[in-house]
Amino acid sequence: MHKTVDKVIKSSCIFTANTLEPIEGAVLVSGNEIVDVVPLSEADGHIGPDTAVYDCGDKTVVPGFNDAHTHFIQNGVMKDADYTLSLEGASTKEEVCSRIREFAEAHPNNAWIAGCDLNFSEWEGGEEPTKELLDKLVPDRPAYFASWDMHVGWVNSKALEAAGYAPDKPDPEGGIIGRNEDGSLKGLNYEPPANDPVWGMANLAADMDHALGSVIGECLSYGVTATGCVWPYGGIPEDDTIRVFSEFERDGKLPIRVSCFVKLEDGLANARRYARELVGEHLRFAGTKMITDGVCEAHTGFLTEPYADDPTTCGEPTMGYDELLPLVRQADAAGYSVRLHAIGNGAVKQALDVFEKVGQEQGFKGHRNAIEHIETCRPEDIDRFARLGVVASMQPIHSVLNVEGYPVLLGEKWVPYMWPVKSLIDAGAIVAAGTDAPVWNLNPMEGVYAAITRQQPWDGKPEGGFVPSQRITLAQALQAYTYGSAVVENFDDRIGTLAPGKLADVVVMDRNLFKSTPDEILGAKPVYTFIDGEVVFEAPGPDRAE
Repeated sequence: MHKTVDKVIKSSCIFTANTLEPIEGAVLVSGNEIVDVVPLSEADGHIGPDTAVYDCGDKTVVPGFNDAHTHFIQNGVMKDADYTLSLEGASTKEEVCSRIREFAEAHPNNAWIAGCDLNFSEWEGGEEPTKELLDKLVPDRPAYFASWDMHVGWVNSKALEAAGYAPDKPDPEGGIIGRNEDGSLKGLNYEPPANDPVWGMANLAADMDHALGSVIGECLSYGVTATGCVWPYGGIPEDDTIRVFSEFERDGKLPIRVSCFVKLEDGLANARRYARELVGEHLRFAGTKMITDGVCEAHTGFLTEPYADDPTTCGEPTMGYDELLPLVRQADAAGYSVRLHAIGNGAVKQALDVFEKVGQEQGFKGHRNAIEHIETCRPEDIDRFARLGVVASMQPIHSVLNVEGYPVLLGEKWVPYMWPVKSLIDAGAIVAAGTDAPVWNLNPMEGVYAAITRQQPWDGKPEGGFVPSQRITLAQALQAYTYGSAVVENFDDRIGTLAPGKLADVVVMDRNLFKSTPDEILGAKPVYTFIDGEVVFEAPGPDRAE
């Protein structure tokens, strides 16, 4: 006589993420945990009068998707169309100004006028935005507009005043407060250290219930049940970020699981504090994060060789080896994993060198240290990931966002090693998948599509894929979006696979992904999203399981 359970989820295509092959069977759930995954022939023996049965046919059943790398609150605020104006597609000064003026007039109650996706590279005569221009468009409130790459901020006089920026204020380390030739403030600031204090005030003025609530709902509709929220936070101070999450958790408004990676700082004060305080299964401390270089498009990604289109520079690390090493030593000694943003191959090498040195000095303790992005990598560094136990945290969609420009930037010799996800998997590395939201939206199917085709989901280009030798299989992509993400979050003891004792975070897709074409996979959507064994999203219509 088998023990009856609360829920039985049957399918001929269950992807547990423990292996790369789907199986036929049933997921047994009681309370908030998975009891077992059993063959279909055993499922009926666990069904009692109160058991809810979901007969999914051949629809794919997977662990909840886990976006390993997001800036979650910033994403919520930026995607709130009633608070943040997207200037995407506005290339002329006239169109930019028209959109801003109309938005400000239509939203008189917004404390700030905030926006993103500013691109003034095509303004006539190379004209740049000024604070005087933005003062005319938004005279009554502070205003902040982030550039498309989030490295430039356009501000008006009220925003400068709110941030305490004056002509005699020194530039913050790593940032530039833009000035005219006479020393007056220009209204354009450069790099996060100069922009984050302004953007943070703008973001905090948003309606969090609406902004964050909407993006949580979006997650559930995509089957995203967990995320890694990593520093930086779009200018919102760390304590305010954690406060907002904590308030949502306290009020029962945080159904998804948020693993927080706080800034890696000397002394680890915040890391130690939040390691004590954030110990739940919906809001938890998971480790630390630091940025070690910029982006290759701005020639700030740190390379081992000069840029092909600018042989005068290799870029520079934002944090060099000698500064990074003692910080990682501290985190390692305290038992905290470290995630290092490293886009250029020089930054990747430096990160691996630091992790290896600390391991040699203090012992390899099995911390889930990780390198974020890995847009290019020296071939001789590929094997080091698995050898050092470093997780490759990558965003598949990024590999297809600049397919024409990247070879020009780095040179053809480096093309085979651009976003080398297959090489890393073949070498035994664990790969975690994410989106870097708000850089991209939270739909995991777009990342899966990019990973298996190396093509852009909006137009299927380039034909044959960008660096097609780095395409991975559907199963590998799903595993990266589930198990791999749980590993990098130090959470694989509770989520990431469908196995006995794991939390019952389960997604039923609307089709058999393993019998689908890439285009069909791209269009796949959840029928049900379960968290803690409860349905938190149910698609309307006839696709629901019986």
